[in-house]
Amino acid sequence: MAEHVVFRKQVSDGNYGSEVAEVLLEVDMDDAHEAREAVLALALENARQLVHAELRKSPSSTVRRALEPPTVSEERWRRAEEAAEYELAAGKRDNAREDVDDEELPY
Repeated sequence: MAEHVVFRKQVSDGNYGSEVAEVLLEVDMDDAHEAREAVLALALENARQLVHAELRKSPSSTVRRALEPPTVSEERWRRAEEAAEYELAAGKRDNAREDVDDEELPY
């Protein structure tokens, strides 16, 4: 029995267009294959690497830059989002205060 794994990525080129790369891999295995999910996961990872390698050859710097890993860690990004939410809540609270005289604010 054959299983198929497909990975497709479409990246904007920044000029109202996009570049697309797609890989379809066929994996032959029988129903009794114990490591079926692991084999398919490896095939998908291989397809992802092939697609990204192809798009990294793009003449468009925008496409190549879109494939670069983010420079900000997920933890740092989470903390920044929390800080932004805190600042928004504080601003809403201050705006809702009744003891603030709008005429004293410089415009």
